[in-house]
Amino acid sequence: MSPDLRPRIALSFLGLVALACAIAAALLLSQAVEERRSIRERTLSAAIALSNDFDQEVAGVNNLLKGLSTSPTLLSDDIKGFYDQLKRTPIPQGTWLILQDLEGQVANTLMPFGAALPKHRDFPTYPDALNRVRERGWTVSGRMASRLKAGAAIVALSLRVDGPDGAMKYFITTILSDARFASILGDQRLPSPWSAMIIDRYLRPIASSRGSDQADAVPALAALTARLSDAGADSEVQGMLESVDDRGTPVLVAFRRSGSTNWTSAIQVPLSLVDAPVRGVLWQISGEAALLLIVSGVAAFAMARPINALSRLATSAKQEVGDLSTQLLGLQEDERQRIARELHDSTTHHLVAASLGVMRLERRLGALPDAKKICEEIEASHANALMELRVFTYLLHPPELAHDGLKATIQEFLGGFARRTGLSFTIRVPDEIDEIPHDLQRSILRIVQEALTNVHRHADASRIGVVARFTPSHLLVRIEDDGHGLAGADTGVEPTPRMGVGIPGMRARLRQFDGELRIKSGPYGTTVLAWVPAKIGTRVAFPARAPFRSAALREVL
Repeated sequence: MSPDLRPRIALSFLGLVALACAIAAALLLSQAVEERRSIRERTLSAAIALSNDFDQEVAGVNNLLKGLSTSPTLLSDDIKGFYDQLKRTPIPQGTWLILQDLEGQVANTLMPFGAALPKHRDFPTYPDALNRVRERGWTVSGRMASRLKAGAAIVALSLRVDGPDGAMKYFITTILSDARFASILGDQRLPSPWSAMIIDRYLRPIASSRGSDQADAVPALAALTARLSDAGADSEVQGMLESVDDRGTPVLVAFRRSGSTNWTSAIQVPLSLVDAPVRGVLWQISGEAALLLIVSGVAAFAMARPINALSRLATSAKQEVGDLSTQLLGLQEDERQRIARELHDSTTHHLVAASLGVMRLERRLGALPDAKKICEEIEASHANALMELRVFTYLLHPPELAHDGLKATIQEFLGGFARRTGLSFTIRVPDEIDEIPHDLQRSILRIVQEALTNVHRHADASRIGVVARFTPSHLLVRIEDDGHGLAGADTGVEPTPRMGVGIPGMRARLRQFDGELRIKSGPYGTTVLAWVPAKIGTRVAFPARAPFRSAALREVL
């Protein structure tokens, strides 16, 4: 080869490498920006979900009070009889029930009947509370001290009860305890750097937590209270802002104020966590650029042989394709989770809001014929819609695979699926399944989820089973049900599925690992068998592909 040609080839190779690095850097930066946006969206979704959880809690308690308000003993002014009914009413631990008239408390389950009870004049905010009950029909108080339970801070929910003349005669009150607030906050399962809080309509903290633990009162940020004050006391508002918390840490704050309770749910995340993906990629790009400059200088003087240069280019391109495929799968997972969050946080919010609206409408239309029955039918439809929404959200959103391992994740997912659908289930998964590579674990979990989704949508089954086992060189996963099978399938014959993208998606996931999918369906059920090369005790390699119809596979089938 001509000595003058070698520098040109070396420089051309370096130019191609630089272009590939520039494209990879652009892709990485784009992904980092998208990840940062996803973190911000998850923060707002967490605030909306927390607000919805409290709205649902209030709606449930309101239904309890609504049932008590129709008690014959109350309507006949038999206060002692109604007190006895209140004492028998099952309520969460740490809470109690109160009956009040326009002067003060007349029955309180914390005290014996006939004992001296507080009057409204004992509370400085009682005119506002009475007016809210009279005008709205029900109300939720802010955080206040209990007069009868020393040292207790309480939140009261009250429902108006009218007399025969249509004027307010009584109102029934129940107490939301600190333990119940801690339980609802804990259900969010926030990472430890995150914090959550609930703020009443007077912009005072009601309850707060840091990570998964309940915390002492986390003060509401001045920037947040200013934003809420500007929006008006009774308006529903949500959004995000950046500020500095009580520890001097820059934070992102996502918030939502409920139009029903006037409570505000807020989630705080350190800005360092929000911006970490972009900062990490910028450092990575800087390092790669410095390395590229060094390699360029060495290559320009070394004048590497053309064949070696082309070989390195091919290897680099293959690695880039592999990386892009991995990124694409990650984006697919993120999109499924985003859809699940939108269904849970947005659609559920609207359904709950509609349910609360129906409750208020029922009070206004109570005198019209058939109004109560129609409202009850609407409420039943809302309940069914919420149940279906929770089932499909649970199917879309993957559990904590990286933290708990594949076996525990499948067990938790299958148990939750069974509870939500009413199906019985059996599961046999070996502990060694947690030793296979994480990417393969995620694909196996997705295959189980897709199979159970098809069972829920199409099979009309009463029982499901998931079994996993290892042969010397393969992992076999079997999902079966006792439903009516795929349409048009004969017993023992693999059908041609017509279920959209679910089954093709399962096949595509297995092909990444040289695996395959088989389906056996008949009138007494369907069996889905996933087969993939995998060895116990290794996380870095897969064995060579073997014929699908092995003896072990025939045994499982």
